[in-house]
Amino acid sequence: MCVSHGNPSPQRNSIRRSRYGFRGMRASDNQSPVMWKNGCRATRVPHGKGDRVARGHRMACSLVAIFFVLTAVGAAGSEPKRVLVVHSFGSVAPPFTTHSVAFETELVEKMGERVDLDEVSLDMARYADPNLQEALVEYLQKRQAHWQPDLVVPIGSPAGVFVEQYRDRLFPETPILYTGMDRRRLSPHALERNAAFIGENFDGPGFIEDILQIAPATKNIAIVIGASAVEQYWATAFRKEFEPFTNRINFIWLNDLSLDQMLEKTRALPPDSYIFLILLLRDATGVTHNADEALQRIHAVANAPINGIFQHQLGLGIVGGRLYQAELEGIESARTAVRILHGEPASSFPPKIVGPLSPRYDWRELQRWKIDEKLLPPGSTVLYRTPGLWEQHRALIIGGISICVVETLLIAGLVVNRIRRRHAERSLRESEDRVALATDAAQLGVWEIDAATNKVWVSDKVRDLFQITPGTDVDYAAFHERVHPDDRPLRDSAIKRAIETKDGYEIEYRILLPDGTVRWISGRARCMSDGDGRSTRLLGVSMDVTERKQAEKEAMEQRNELFHLSRVASLGQLSSSLAHELNQPLGIILSNAQAAQHMLAADNPDIPELQEILADIVGEDLRAGEVITRLRALLQRGETRLLPVALNGVIEDVLHLLRSDLVARGVTVRTTLAEGLPDVAGDKVQLQQVVLNIITNACDAMAENLQKDRILRISTNLQSDSVRVSIEDQGRGAPGGDVSRIFQPFFTTKSHGLGIGLSICRSIIAAHQGRVWAESNGTRGTTLHLQLQVIAPPAS
Repeated sequence: MCVSHGNPSPQRNSIRRSRYGFRGMRASDNQSPVMWKNGCRATRVPHGKGDRVARGHRMACSLVAIFFVLTAVGAAGSEPKRVLVVHSFGSVAPPFTTHSVAFETELVEKMGERVDLDEVSLDMARYADPNLQEALVEYLQKRQAHWQPDLVVPIGSPAGVFVEQYRDRLFPETPILYTGMDRRRLSPHALERNAAFIGENFDGPGFIEDILQIAPATKNIAIVIGASAVEQYWATAFRKEFEPFTNRINFIWLNDLSLDQMLEKTRALPPDSYIFLILLLRDATGVTHNADEALQRIHAVANAPINGIFQHQLGLGIVGGRLYQAELEGIESARTAVRILHGEPASSFPPKIVGPLSPRYDWRELQRWKIDEKLLPPGSTVLYRTPGLWEQHRALIIGGISICVVETLLIAGLVVNRIRRRHAERSLRESEDRVALATDAAQLGVWEIDAATNKVWVSDKVRDLFQITPGTDVDYAAFHERVHPDDRPLRDSAIKRAIETKDGYEIEYRILLPDGTVRWISGRARCMSDGDGRSTRLLGVSMDVTERKQAEKEAMEQRNELFHLSRVASLGQLSSSLAHELNQPLGIILSNAQAAQHMLAADNPDIPELQEILADIVGEDLRAGEVITRLRALLQRGETRLLPVALNGVIEDVLHLLRSDLVARGVTVRTTLAEGLPDVAGDKVQLQQVVLNIITNACDAMAENLQKDRILRISTNLQSDSVRVSIEDQGRGAPGGDVSRIFQPFFTTKSHGLGIGLSICRSIIAAHQGRVWAESNGTRGTTLHLQLQVIAPPAS
C-alpha cells in the first residue's frame, strides 16, 4: 500500500515472489498480478485483453528468461541467499501487506547479489486450529529437505509466535528476524539464540490521548476490532491499558459484531463520540475483511470522527495523530536482513523499536468534523489541504482588483499629493521653528559641511561661539583656524572618518579665540548620504562646555589630592616597616665599609676581597635607593596620566615595598601572575595605591588568624579584552558574608579604620574606566577583583 495516501501502489503490490505457486491479488484491486518463476517476472493479464498484449508479455518474459539464464551461467558457483518470509495472513491484509511489500522491495534492491525469496502464509492463524498448524509444520519439514533458508523472516505477531513455537523442529540453526509485531507477543527468551527483532511497541494510552488532544469534549469511544486470535489478544491488552480513562470515557467495544452491525453502530453513535479502529481481519461471524476497505466503509456512514493506528490509513478516512510506520519498519528490517545474509550474527543486533511519526492529520477530516487546528499538538503536519478560492484564482482576482485600484489611485493621487505638499510645507515650518527654539534654549550652534565642495553653512550661534564676524563667508578653513593647534588632528580625523564610514562622531576639543581665550566645545555630527550611498553632507551641532570642563580640570585636582593624602596615610601606617627596609641595607653598607677599613689597614690587603665588599656596598645602596624611589613615587602629587602600565609590575613593586611589613605580620603571599599580559591604560602610582590598600586591608582582616592561616593569594589573568587582578584573603570577611557595602564611604569592620580606603580604590578604578568588586569566600575570607581594559591595538 502507498503509506502516504493509502491508495494501491502497482510498483509495490506487484512484488510477490513464490517458489511454490502464485500468491495473487484480488480482481477488485485492478492490478495485473505478478509472480516470479525461475527468475522471470510473469505478469498475468486480466481477461478481456487482446492476444497482442499476451504475446508481448510472453516475448518480454522470454527475453528476461534468456537474460537470467545468461546471468546464471556467468555467475556459476555463487549460490543465491535464501530467505523465507512467513506471513501471518493472506496477500491482502493491511497493515501487514504494507510491511511485507516494503521489506521485499528493499531486500531485493539492497542485496547486491541474487536472492532466492520464498513465502509462506499462515492463513490459519485466524482460526487458531492446532491441527492446521501441525500440518503446516509437517509440510515445511518435508520441503526443507530440498530448500533450506539462510534467513527466516516472520512478519506479524501470529507468524512470530508460530516460528518461536516450532523453531526447534523447523529452524534450529537458521537465523530469525522477527518483524512487523509488538515485542510483547514474543517470550522473553525468543531473542537469545541467533535472533533479532525490529518492530513496534504500541502505546495504548497514547492513542486515547491523541483523540482527547483534538477532541477534548469526547465522552464515548467506539472500538472497532475483529475477532481473530490476534485481534482477541489486542482487545484484551487495550481493555487493560484503557482502564485509567474509564472514569472519563465510555468505551463501546464492537468486537462481538459483524461488519454490517458495526456499520449500524457507527452510524448512530451518541453525541461527543469518536471511533477508534484497531484492526479488522475477521468479524465475529467468521467473515474475513480487508481492514482498509472496512475503514472506508465505516467512514462513509460514521457520524463521528475516526482514528487508526497506522500511517498508510491517513487519507482513507482517519483524522490522524501519532501513527506507526509499517513501511519504514519493513525497510529497516530489510536493511538488517542484508547484514545478516552478509555474515553478521543476528544476535549482534539489539532489539529495535520503530516508533510512530510526529503527529500528522488529514485536513479534510479536520474540516468535516470542525476540529480547530489550534488544538493540534505543536509541530503537527497537516496534509491534503484543499486550495481556497484565492489559491485557485489568484491571478484573475489580482488582475481585476489591480485595474480598479490603478484607476482609483490615478484619480486620488493628484488630490493626495496636493494635500501632502501643503501638510509638508506646514510641518517643515513648524519643525524649523521647534528646532530653532530647542537650539536657542540649549545654546546649540548648528552647522553643515558639503563633503564635495567644503562649503559650510553655520547658524548665528556658531558664529558667536567661534567669534566669526556676521555677514562674512564661512568655509572649512575658518573653522580650522579657530581650533586649538593641539586638538586639530583629533577634530580633522573625526570628520574624515565620519565621511568615509558614513557614520557620525562625538568629540570635545578646545578653540583658541582671537583675544587669546581658550574655550571647550562639545561637537556632534552625522553624515547624510544621497541615494547612491555617497556621503554628501555632514550635519552637526556645537555647544560651549567650558564651565563643565572647569568644574571637572577642579574635581580632578580635589580627587588627586584625596588620593595623595590616602597614600600618605597608608605609608604612615607602614613607617616602621619602611624604616626597617632602609635600615637593613644601610646596616649592611656600614658593616662592609668598616670591614674594608680594617683590611686596608693591614700590610697586604686582600684586593679581590675588597672588590667583593665594594660590590656588596653598591648593591645595598641601589636597594635602599629603590625603596626611596618607590616612596617618593607614592608621596608625589600630580594629575592623573593614563599611560601603558603592566599590572604584574605594579603588584611586584607593591610587594617589594611591603616585604618587611608582610614578614612582621606573619603573612605568606602566594602569587600566580599570568605571563605575557598586555598593558592597560592607567596611572601607575594610583594603581599602586589601589593594590597597596587592598593588600593592607587583607592583612588586617587576617590579624586574628593563626600564622599558618595568614595566606594571601594574588593572581592575574586575561579576560577577553581586559586584565583581571584577584586578591584573596582568609580573614573574618564581611558581617554575614554581605560584601555589598564594603565600598561605601566610611563603612569599616576595623575598630581603628576610617572606611575610606576601598571607597578611594573604587573611585580610582572608575576613573580608569574599569570596575572593582568583592566576593565572599563562603565561610572564610573575601576576594577582591579589579578589572581594567587592555590598550587596544592601533587601527590599521
